[in-house]
Amino acid sequence: MKKCEVCGKEYIKNDNEFLKHFPEFIRKNLEYIPACECLEESKQREMEELERKRVQECIKNKVKKYKDISVIDKRFLNSRFENADMNNDNMQLAKRYAESFLRKDKQVGLLFYGGVGTGKTFSTACIANYLMEKGKTVLVMNLGLYLNKLTTGWGEAERDILEQVEKCDLLIIDDFGAEKGLDNNQTGWRAEKIYNLIDGRYRSEKPLIISTNLNFSEDEEKCEITEKFSTQGQNRIRDRIIDMCFPIQVTGKSKRGLTKKDLIEFIS
Repeated sequence: MKKCEVCGKEYIKNDNEFLKHFPEFIRKNLEYIPACECLEESKQREMEELERKRVQECIKNKVKKYKDISVIDKRFLNSRFENADMNNDNMQLAKRYAESFLRKDKQVGLLFYGGVGTGKTFSTACIANYLMEKGKTVLVMNLGLYLNKLTTGWGEAERDILEQVEKCDLLIIDDFGAEKGLDNNQTGWRAEKIYNLIDGRYRSEKPLIISTNLNFSEDEEKCEITEKFSTQGQNRIRDRIIDMCFPIQVTGKSKRGLTKKDLIEFIS
């Protein structure tokens, strides 16, 4: 007797009266049918997986044309939890955040702040790669590149980017506050564009992760984000960020630069 390959239950006799209207070879193939729903459930899962991949590919193709504002390069893609020092408190937090992201409907955002080379971008990249491997859509933006593009008359593309910002599962803004190439006359314009970007994410009620070298403080007067982005006495950008992101200070000695160990491994 044929059995289900999933649960092992034996097939049962098919007593459907409608079978008599089929040719004999079809009746013979349908004489016994599964007693379980494993086959239907398997097909449903396959359809759901195909749809998930289709949606993911559509978003990926839309974002691909904006690669000039992305920081997803080879170094970024090689940043993974399995390559990290998981004895580090910040890496443990990042891993737990990524795992919780998959389990919980309502996610919170993170603000990684601290000195240069302390591992902020590495932490966010590990989170991004982990989630992308699990089928989540992650848009990773370099704010400086984004703003520079907008200065070249990128109006239509801006609307498309803001649409993707609202749709993706996770938005990451890397190196927030390190933008260059804009003169003093563009300060208000820059603040407005950044606010529109973050506010769009805020209104979509989806999580945001930011990494920045700027110092964060609950005291607005001591907060570099306030100092850099306030306009006309208003701190709209900082207010949006603290509404969405929990601040995490990343401390320690800079990990950037080649070491003697790197050279020895290379020449040995």
